[in-house]
Amino acid sequence: MRDGLSEEAAAIFRRAEKEPLLDAAARAAGPARDRAAVEALLPHRDPFLLIDRVTAIDLDHGKIAARYDLGRAAEVLAGHFPGHPVWPGVLQVEAIGQAGIVLHLEREGAGGVDDVALTHIRGARFLRPVTPGEDVEVLAQVLEDGLFFTIVGQCLQRGEICSVAAVSGL
Repeated sequence: MRDGLSEEAAAIFRRAEKEPLLDAAARAAGPARDRAAVEALLPHRDPFLLIDRVTAIDLDHGKIAARYDLGRAAEVLAGHFPGHPVWPGVLQVEAIGQAGIVLHLEREGAGGVDDVALTHIRGARFLRPVTPGEDVEVLAQVLEDGLFFTIVGQCLQRGEICSVAAVSGL
């Protein structure tokens, strides 16, 4: 294990630093979930619900694509480096976690978010800033390991990888 990641998760993390977890066609393939469906799964609400809609779910390969409207983060962006606004890295990691939990709940049919807890941030890399003006695309892959699971994910803007993170939970 590297940084508490299995070899498989570490390999996905390294690959995710270079290329999207899902290609553009797969990210738009559906099935889609609107904000109401996301809210039905997650207890988060504005300003801390960081997934507006799901654009694709691949249950067989454990992958999800979602989007977040950065317009909802106007106050955070205004105060995080005034004059040069950047969406905070901690919120990028949280968005990846939320996307992964949505996938985990859809895939496992868990009893609800009360049955899920993220316990570790295994690693994060911030490759370029996420700036206002365009949505953030959040991609995640969930790896199950019995009682535990690991989410490796990315935040993209304009198709470019901005961050990669790995979080674990049970």
